[in-house]
Amino acid sequence: MIPSRIYDLSQPVFNNCPQYPDTNPRPAEIKLLYMLAVEGVNKEIVQISTHTGTHMDAPFHFFEDGETIDQVPLQTYVGNATILDLRDKKPGTAIERPDVERYAEQIAAGDIVLLNTGGGHRRSNTKAFLTEYVYLSGEAAQFLVDRGVKGVGIDAVSMGGYNDPRTGTPPHRILLGSGKFIAEELYFPDEVMDGRKRLFVAAPVKLQGCSGAWTRAALWEF
Repeated sequence: MIPSRIYDLSQPVFNNCPQYPDTNPRPAEIKLLYMLAVEGVNKEIVQISTHTGTHMDAPFHFFEDGETIDQVPLQTYVGNATILDLRDKKPGTAIERPDVERYAEQIAAGDIVLLNTGGGHRRSNTKAFLTEYVYLSGEAAQFLVDRGVKGVGIDAVSMGGYNDPRTGTPPHRILLGSGKFIAEELYFPDEVMDGRKRLFVAAPVKLQGCSGAWTRAALWEF
């Protein structure tokens, strides 16, 4: 069956694009390698983290013996998506269990839960976007695991809080440790905030032995 419409949930990758601000950050860099006017073709060389732009986290990101991104079955990243509207959350605060519990009737076992905090529309190299984003708490992550979700995505640079293991680690370990995938830095067009479920499709690049990989995330409407 061919979808009647496809919504792009991906953020673009470009020179110095926003990414999680690590202690020793390395900016994304894209350079022209071959020029059409000289070599007859255009070709670029890219240097970016595997966790830059819209990407998937693999269990290996937080577990030494966890699956790497190439070992996770592709069907993991396809499923019915429920988008939770959390745009009323204050910057820098956690999505708590009651925030997701109010959507419990909309979340079926096997669903992919997408968290719209509004951050995707504010993507920029600013303190507000890079460090004061809305994130998922460990308690809320456990609730989603108990509901039997397939995976969780968010439009922030991380599923967990910034630069604090107490808030950054729990949602990652709970979700990844339970076999749920994590998608970060998504973008939600206003048109998808109508309460409808659509098919989420976001196969990551097959990077052997890596903790994550970039993906072109989309919602398919039939």
